[in-house]
Amino acid sequence: MLKKILYTGLVFVFGTSIAFSDTNEERFAKEMEKYKQTGEFQNCIINSQIRRTRVLDDIHIIFEMNGNKAYLNTLDNKCPNLGFERSIKYTSRGNQLCSTDVISVLRPHDTGASCFLGKFEILEKLPRKDD
Repeated sequence: MLKKILYTGLVFVFGTSIAFSDTNEERFAKEMEKYKQTGEFQNCIINSQIRRTRVLDDIHIIFEMNGNKAYLNTLDNKCPNLGFERSIKYTSRGNQLCSTDVISVLRPHDTGASCFLGKFEILEKLPRKDD
């Protein structure tokens, strides 16, 4: 059983954290400007290929993968405080993270709500606007 904790969204500078002022809606819109949604879905992704996660709000997580691939996971339901904490942990069986797996909101001293993942939508990375 593989246990993985992914910290996203916190930046520590000299022992203090920098607060993010974007609302969940602004964060979602800003991140999604970088991608085109394909409407193509996968049930699972390979754990060892996950490079980074970006929690956008209480229902959306982008999984950035090795090889410049990315997936948008839209949870089955809102996950309380996910967009606020922006950190997750999960336990998976085998080498895949699947739509049937559960994530937990990671809080500073414990874990919060546990929520089911949805399917992983393949995202196409768009050229940067300054290119």
